[in-house]
Amino acid sequence: MAARPSSHGRPAVLFAAAFVALVVVLSLLDHFGLPPGVLSATVAGTVLVTLAALGINGSTIQASEFYLAGRSLSPALNGIATAAAAISSLGFLGIGGAFFATGYAATAIVLGFVLGLLILTVAVAPYFRKSSAFGIADFLGLRYGGRGVRVVAAVVVIPALLIGLVSALAVAAFLTRMLLAVPEGTALAIATAVVLLSVALGGLRSVTRTAALEYVILAVAIAVPAAVVSFREYGWPLPPLAFGEALRDAALLANASGKALAAPFAGGFAPLGDNSFAEMIVLAAGIASFPHVVLRSAATRGADRARRAGAWALAAVLFVAMMAPTYPAFARLVILRELADSPIESLPDWVFTFGNLGLVKLCGVAATSVDAVLGACSALPGFTGNLTVSDLAIGTDAIVLGGPAMAGLPYVATALIATGALVACLAAAKAMAFALASAIGHDLYAGVIDAHASAGRQLIITRLAAAVTTGFAAWFAAGAQSAAFGVAPVAIALSAGGLFPALILGIWWRRANATGAIAGMVAGGMLTAVLIVEHRFPGFLPFGRLAFDDLTAGILGLPVGFLAAVAASLVSDPPSDERVMTLDAIRRPGGTPFVQETESL
Repeated sequence: MAARPSSHGRPAVLFAAAFVALVVVLSLLDHFGLPPGVLSATVAGTVLVTLAALGINGSTIQASEFYLAGRSLSPALNGIATAAAAISSLGFLGIGGAFFATGYAATAIVLGFVLGLLILTVAVAPYFRKSSAFGIADFLGLRYGGRGVRVVAAVVVIPALLIGLVSALAVAAFLTRMLLAVPEGTALAIATAVVLLSVALGGLRSVTRTAALEYVILAVAIAVPAAVVSFREYGWPLPPLAFGEALRDAALLANASGKALAAPFAGGFAPLGDNSFAEMIVLAAGIASFPHVVLRSAATRGADRARRAGAWALAAVLFVAMMAPTYPAFARLVILRELADSPIESLPDWVFTFGNLGLVKLCGVAATSVDAVLGACSALPGFTGNLTVSDLAIGTDAIVLGGPAMAGLPYVATALIATGALVACLAAAKAMAFALASAIGHDLYAGVIDAHASAGRQLIITRLAAAVTTGFAAWFAAGAQSAAFGVAPVAIALSAGGLFPALILGIWWRRANATGAIAGMVAGGMLTAVLIVEHRFPGFLPFGRLAFDDLTAGILGLPVGFLAAVAASLVSDPPSDERVMTLDAIRRPGGTPFVQETESL
């Protein structure tokens, strides 16, 4: 007999069925002429209201439910929620855009995600769960001992999560504005409210309930339009199998016509640098030590379930990663087949829709209208009045968002894709906001400032921290949206350089001690941060221009963090017998958690 869905997953299962039915109904209404604005507002509004309702429904005053979802999550549910938290806009939209720009960058992103989740599943999650820690700072404090480790870990965790939260809210606001056609400030307020209703009221309990639903929506959103196009073009609804054929047909068209697409221009969803190997390594280390992703391991019933949850998360991420590349393949095929040598006056609406968002350019100018394009193109020598595909430049951010429109699918498919991207950002934002609040309220306040704080006081501090930090992130995203849009790689690099060495050595090297952990976090985190600042503000360092970007800055922070941790551990006193016993208990297979959960939690 099949297992019944848990109380955490049942609401998501019910709504998922209702959501699929809604999409079917709206597809029929779209066929009969339902205005696009009404359609997109219906899809997005229904999802946002439901997420807010689930967040309120998951509210709790029990500390164990708020911080750990009762440690009762099944591996499948926890793995799906982990995948939703990890994917965000980088996985959902960035992979497709990266494949359109260059296969090297896309491969680096996919391999980075896969390797990071593998490291988390095999080398971190079971032992993190065995420790009964609440977060990375809490885990490092238990493993190494001393308040100094907790403080330094929190100093790394808080900026990394805050930067990631700013980026997620900025992208969520952009997509909300696109779907609901509301002002930018209103869109940001809506996205922030949906995040806060889950995090402040229900903590991990609400975040998990909504994350399960969010993953279902984003999986449907990315799979269904691609399957429709795959079936239409090649006769089977299996997009990954059609990927190669679409690339082949596009290459044949380009060779036959002698015309190639213009190089795409980089967007904010995918880090497109010149060093794919460095991007892969830093992304893998960052995902494996990302505080809001690691924290999910604490919500399972035991170490073995934490490992199985990691396997579910890997499978869920791979599903999205296999679907995303089909969008750039179909986009190349459609553009070369249908738009080449077409009169500019007859270009499809999607060119100007995304041109007004700054994501499509023709003859070097944003494709905001036919007149604007004609004015720019007519000034070029040899202009015939028809489109030359080498003059059509598409931003990488538009490849997945605009994929259904490029393929000629009904508008409901575009609304579905945008809604899937929106919930991916909201899932990541909620997970990061909760991990950030938990790091402040539990790991820092209760672990360092007031070790005797009651569970009720911890909850109050954590909820206040959630409101303050999320509000600050929203304020920053509103004031500098262009800068906030693409700072997600900064958060990943800081986690890789500042947290990964101390986390891995803390589990797998008995000689590692508190001095080494602090040295590793300070050296790796500071070097990564300095290189990021140099990238964003050239001339900050007196060494000339360095070939690092926001993500690859971690490629130096990682080895420096490891070297500093090893060297400082070797030149200082060995860890005490108590610390060694702690590590042995964490690594011992089976048995009860090392730190018993108290009745208050």
